[in-house]
Amino acid sequence: MLLKVLRVEGPSGCTRRKKKIKHPAMCSFPNGAACRPCVSWHRMNQSHNTSAIQPLDSAHEGTTRAGTTRQPLMRLTGASKQYDMGSTRRDALRSVDLDIHRGEFTAIVGPSGSGKSALMKILSLLEAPSSGGYRFQGVPEQSLSDEQRLWLRRRFFGFVPQEYNLLRSTSLQGNVALPLMYRGLSAERCQTAAMRALSLVGLEDCGHKMPDELTGTQHGKAGIARALICNPSVLLVDRASRSSDQPLCPDIGTLLRRLNTEHLITVVLVTQEAHAADWAQRVVHVNGGTVAQGRASALH
Repeated sequence: MLLKVLRVEGPSGCTRRKKKIKHPAMCSFPNGAACRPCVSWHRMNQSHNTSAIQPLDSAHEGTTRAGTTRQPLMRLTGASKQYDMGSTRRDALRSVDLDIHRGEFTAIVGPSGSGKSALMKILSLLEAPSSGGYRFQGVPEQSLSDEQRLWLRRRFFGFVPQEYNLLRSTSLQGNVALPLMYRGLSAERCQTAAMRALSLVGLEDCGHKMPDELTGTQHGKAGIARALICNPSVLLVDRASRSSDQPLCPDIGTLLRRLNTEHLITVVLVTQEAHAADWAQRVVHVNGGTVAQGRASALH
């Protein structure tokens, strides 16, 4: 499991790990000879017992043992979110109760300003609720440090932003490889992983192309491939279309559903379009900061 590997090899930025030197439990910390990544990793383990956060690939969450209840992957309980707007305060979310289980494809649907973006930020540990609670894999978000939040986002989440922001001077393969390059992996490993991610979205023959040579749908698939390269358990998609006046591309919706059903990736799609139910297993309607459960798609 990844948690055990990190305890043996040290964090990804460790200088000893990069040099392929056998890594002691925590480098030489606290003797003063530890590299900076290991110091941060040590503090993270000291401040919170990460063994409480079970790797998602250790077992399928949907299977339960006798006498136990199925634990949601993400659970909001009475969660509210307020933003200060100068002298006023705006309620983005109001007492939201929501469970998302592993392996679900959930579409969060609502008009602009309904609170769906605030909901997505809380689910992805980018922000905390102003009141109420949020648990990820049973761990209360308020018990996590900033370092732990960052680690969890990098380990479990893949993000597909509304604007894909591909570098125009870099090939598609290079664009998809960027997340791993930033983590210090070798160029060979990055390029291999990028081609694997591109094959998952049907763009294995386009790795050499430049962004300006791609169609709008291919841009969308490239954004998904870049989110998949780190092997996330949860894919958070902020409206898989290029602009607010362009509808969700059927090819993108079908791709997201395939990733969910064939690769067991939990998908959360945030969109304004009600027809997202054509692909999603479950629809959550957000309006005025409140949440209502919609019907499940007939395709599931």
